[in-house]
This record gives sequence, structure tokens and C-alpha cells, in this order.
Amino acid sequence: MTSNLPRTVFRSVELTARVTTLLARTLPECGPGGQDGFRVTSHDYQEPRRMFVRWYDDGRKDGVEQYRAQIADTLAREGYAVTLPPGCWDVYVADRPVNTSGPRYAPIPSDLPFGDPWVVVDQWTRAEVTTAATEEEAKAAAMRAERRHALTDARMVTAPELHDHLVRADELLGDGLTWLRREVHAVTRYGAIVRRERIDALVQVANALRAGRAVTEVGRMVAWAEPVPMLTRAHPPLTYDVQWVPKSAAPAVGYFPSPAWQRGPAENAAITLLIEGGLQPVVYGESVGDGAWMCEQNGFMVSAADPTNLSVPGIHVDAIGQSAHEQQERVPEVLRGAGWRVEGDRGWAGAWTAFPPAG
Repeated sequence: MTSNLPRTVFRSVELTARVTTLLARTLPECGPGGQDGFRVTSHDYQEPRRMFVRWYDDGRKDGVEQYRAQIADTLAREGYAVTLPPGCWDVYVADRPVNTSGPRYAPIPSDLPFGDPWVVVDQWTRAEVTTAATEEEAKAAAMRAERRHALTDARMVTAPELHDHLVRADELLGDGLTWLRREVHAVTRYGAIVRRERIDALVQVANALRAGRAVTEVGRMVAWAEPVPMLTRAHPPLTYDVQWVPKSAAPAVGYFPSPAWQRGPAENAAITLLIEGGLQPVVYGESVGDGAWMCEQNGFMVSAADPTNLSVPGIHVDAIGQSAHEQQERVPEVLRGAGWRVEGDRGWAGAWTAFPPAG
């Protein structure tokens, strides 16, 4: 027999049944007689993930908060997405989405004519988390919620002996949702840059702390020395550096991002020509201290011959990252094709000095 119920209604009924069965193992259901208990309700049958659980106590308020916390904890431990909106006793619940990459919490303008002009919404449950007076405060609140969410998930997938180290790892990493991981096996041997979620950074940093490694902070970078596999008994011990740094929301492309280094028309023209010629520019992200920046993507770097004085003629085109050297050999071909004069640097392979066409 085929059901005539819309798919969204069927999904709401199915989620209600699962949540009810789970909670009924430890809590009584609210019945028609009015006895204390919980009830699972769909907030919107057009959006089946908008479900909430309410504890009914025949008008009494004592104990409601206790049961609310118990309901939320039970659902979260079973892997459901849970939100506790402010100013009410309901627990909003949803299935975790298939794709959990990207932010869970979003700051959005409020559409209400009263109250704070900004709200932070849990995009998994479509429920409000908090309100804020400004966009900046809303973004900060969303990031705090993301950090709590990642830390909770990390605790759920790790052994209890790692939990205290996860808290310290969260403090070391600070804010940041998307992270970049890189290995450095020697000064000139940089491993591939790998983009990871915050939970990966939390777990790896916590494991380094648990192993007793000295985890250091350099600007926004967190790093430690890891023993080389299969060579742990070498004398002296062979190690490589593991570096984590948050991905920048506004990376600098194609030139060194120091505010003290200027960028003028010649630098912009060279960057445009090289990109149009199929070359990949370097992408710099977060500062990691002492005038250094994390390289988010290897490639060419364009800088003025004298970065503090643009009246000095000429620019430099340098290769950043080991993987950039092969494409660097095409720099003269691309620039000369546009009428530039290009000279090689005898002291540094892959470095070029170029001068734009006269006039």
C-alpha cells in the first residue's frame, strides 16, 4: 500500500518516532491524563528538521530546567543536532546533515521589529542560539558556538584520557573554523598544505600535548616537532615540524603582504600578466609572527625592486614554495611576450628582475 502523505510529513513522523523512542528509555511521555512528561512536536511540517521537545509538568516550573538539560544531553550523545534557544524551555532537535563541512552557526539580521538587530542561528536545527546588538558581536558569538561544537564533537570521538588535552588544544588554537596543516622536514622541504576542519586540528594538537611534545605558538601558528616514523631511535633523534594555522578570510595574493611593502601599477600589471599566462600566484594568509606569513598556496611573488620606494624602477618575481620552481621558468617568456625586459638573478635560481615597457 502506497502512502499519500507528502515526503516532508513522512520525514517528520519518522524523526518524531525515533526521538520519542530514544527519550522514552529514561523519561516518561506526557499522556492525556496530564502527568509530567515529554512530547516531541514538529515546528513546521514543511521543514521536517524543525522539531522540538517540550517537558510538560502540569503548570509547575520546578524541575523543567533539569529535564531540559537531560533531554538535550541524551539527544546530543546519540548524535543528534541539538539547540537550546534562549528564553524558552524547548529543546530543538534535528538529524545531523550529511555534509557537516562549513559553519554550523550563522549571524543574520533579525527580521523582528523589536529586540536586538542581530541573531545567531543554528543552521542545522533552524533555531536561534542568541542575539547581538552589532554584526561584530554576532560574528564573535557564532565563532564561540562553533568552538563549543567542535570541542564537543572531539570529545565524542576520542578516549576520556584525551579530554583535558582537548581543552588546552582549544585554548592554543583560538578562533578559526578551517585550518591549514603543513609539514616541514627541512628549511627548504615544505610538505603539501592540507586544508582540514577544526576538529582535526583539535585532536592532533591534543595528541601532541598528551605525548609530552613542546607545542609552541608563533603568531597564529601552532607547531611542534614530531619524530620521523621508523627512525625514532636515531641519534640525534630525527624530527619534522608539524604546523597548524587558521585559514585567512582575506588572503593576500601575488605579493608579500607586509604593510611596509608598497604595491604600485608595475606590480599589479606583472601579477595580471603572469596569471593570464597560466602561472599560479602565491597566496599568503595569517601572520605567524616576526614578519612571516603562512603560505596558503605556493606560487610566484611579485614585489617592487625597492618595496618602500616605488620610484625605483623594476620589480622582482620570486618563487615561493618548492612546487613553484617549475612554473617559475616561464616567467621570462610571459613577461617578454608583453614587452617587458627580464633579467635573471645569478645568486638565486628562479628569481627574476623585470622592467615594464617604456611609456
